[in-house]
Amino acid sequence: MMRIVRRLLNLSGLNDKAMKRRSCSCEEPPFRFEGYKTVEVGEDSHGAEISVLTCNLCGHMWLKYLIDWPHQSRSGRWWRVHIPPDEKHSISTTTAREFIERSFEGFAGGSFFNSHGHRITTPITVA
Repeated sequence: MMRIVRRLLNLSGLNDKAMKRRSCSCEEPPFRFEGYKTVEVGEDSHGAEISVLTCNLCGHMWLKYLIDWPHQSRSGRWWRVHIPPDEKHSISTTTAREFIERSFEGFAGGSFFNSHGHRITTPITVA
């Protein structure tokens, strides 16, 4: 039976590791700020606030890119993508936007999208 399950997972493009990762609350909105250790990276040239979040439950790291213009209503929007362990040192204020846009999947939300968070897939465009 297990062999059949593994074969189905492989055919669907998922594996045991991906299934375990998706079982954490950090993989499904709404996201709660208290579930993460947050490190502020800084602000980029577009005025976005960039932070790296580490899930308290599973340890996965996420890049969060937040835009909010106080002078414009409903402008708050954020994107959030998983950071693979081998790429965590490449995140900076100059690379964050590109990192988000070249990711295959992630989440977006905020008042701009009228959403507490929804899944997004490639192509991801930060606007």
